[in-house]
Amino acid sequence: MLAELSIDDLVLIAGARLELAAGLNVITGETGAGKTLLTQGIGLLLGQKGEESLVRPGAEQAVVQAVFDDDGETLSVARRITRGGRSRAFLDGLVSSLPAVEAALRQRVAFYGQLEHARLLQLDRQLDLLDAWAGAPVAALLDEYGAAWSAAQGLSRELQALRGAGRDRERELDLLRFQIDEIEAAAVTPGEDELLRTERERLRHSEKLVERVGGAIALLADESAAGGLDALRTAERLLAEAEGLDPGLAGPAARLVGLTAEADDLLDLLRAYLDDLDVDPAHRDAVELRYDRLSLLARKYGGSADAVIAHAIAASERLVALERLAADESDLVAKLDHAQAQAVTLGARLSAARAAAAPAFAAGVTGELRGLAMPHVRFDVVLQPRGDGLAALGPRGADEAEFVFSANPGVPPRPLRETASGGELSRAMLAIKSLVHLGHDVRTLIFDEVDTGIGGVTATVLGERLAALAAATQIICITHLPQVAVFAERHFVIAKLADAQADTTETVVSEVVGDERLDELVRMLGGETGDRAAREHARALLERAHAARTP
Repeated sequence: MLAELSIDDLVLIAGARLELAAGLNVITGETGAGKTLLTQGIGLLLGQKGEESLVRPGAEQAVVQAVFDDDGETLSVARRITRGGRSRAFLDGLVSSLPAVEAALRQRVAFYGQLEHARLLQLDRQLDLLDAWAGAPVAALLDEYGAAWSAAQGLSRELQALRGAGRDRERELDLLRFQIDEIEAAAVTPGEDELLRTERERLRHSEKLVERVGGAIALLADESAAGGLDALRTAERLLAEAEGLDPGLAGPAARLVGLTAEADDLLDLLRAYLDDLDVDPAHRDAVELRYDRLSLLARKYGGSADAVIAHAIAASERLVALERLAADESDLVAKLDHAQAQAVTLGARLSAARAAAAPAFAAGVTGELRGLAMPHVRFDVVLQPRGDGLAALGPRGADEAEFVFSANPGVPPRPLRETASGGELSRAMLAIKSLVHLGHDVRTLIFDEVDTGIGGVTATVLGERLAALAAATQIICITHLPQVAVFAERHFVIAKLADAQADTTETVVSEVVGDERLDELVRMLGGETGDRAAREHARALLERAHAARTP
């Protein structure tokens, strides 16, 4: 529950502290005294816009703070507005975001003022009220339907995106097929670019290679005394003869044998190299063409033969995926048809559940309204589809709910938004609130002048209803009716104090008990402070209210 509300330097309120009871709390005061400033303070905590004009003249900042006590667990929320117009929110003394503070409050507080009167007239709100009263059966169906509707919406968006991308997909398919065909036609092999580069360089210098390698072969293979290989063989024979004379030459003689064999092998390699060296101009042209073709592919697809091959593989995989999408489209259409059919079926079940709940809900509201001195009232809920079939579906089903109302006999019910007066709307809201927990499991309800347009016997009944509701839920009610105020467990008065000499005006809030409370009730009854009859009337109202609350 809301244990304490503190307001400092908000417009005309210099400082106000309200320590609230768990049951019914009322706030009264003269018209223009500033009762709405209290609700404005709560509105700031609930996310309303904060402006510099809300800071009391002469003050640097306005602060609104609320302390909640739920079974021993406390929560403090606050909003600060500075003279420069900056706003900050606090949660348990720490700087927080305004949405976080608002979320924390909306779990604990439901606020009903003139805004809620307007919301009551909205068709979506009326459907919410019916669903809330119907409880778990409709809530379960609504959840099931909501999941089906969301699934159908998601599939529909997916299908639209798929179809919308169809033209782009066809262009990409054409490009992928061209790239794959181009690479496959080239028959690129791994590392081919490096091999081509090497062969190309060799062929470009083939004449010099023939000249130099041929010269080396000639020097090695010349059969004259100047021939390198023959010279080695002669040296080998001479050193072998010398070894016979001196065994110490065995080592050099053996090395020379190896050197001769190595030179012989080398000569064979050089001859083979020249045999393999293709100096045919046609071959050289073919290598140049192949090199140019592979270079072009490398520039387009990654810089190397291996990158070209990798691109071809990736393009093939992408091609398969895109071609699969065409098949997926028909599968997606089938899934969407099924999801939409399921949503239509669940929407029809939800509509049937609402239709079954509507008469009992209407009867309950009618009973509450008759208890609020409207003996001839007629109240009903008209349900109608928003359209036909699939077109009727929305996030909350296929239905629109319209509250129809008649306060007088012989007058047919008409939409509540067209016929009800301010007082009738107030009573309708309270009657519905007696049946439906608009704030779900919140512990505090705040009513801003719910008694507008109400008086006489109806005012007493209203007070009784509020007191009965306050037995289970904390209620804070701003009222101008003494018949309501007498039922309060705590009574606060807000007053405006003006000092003409000091040229200041201040709004103060104080709790009244005993004689002070009687004085306020006398004022509310229209009497003067010394009016004995009005005072006795106020005392009698208090006694009757006390007796009505006492079991």
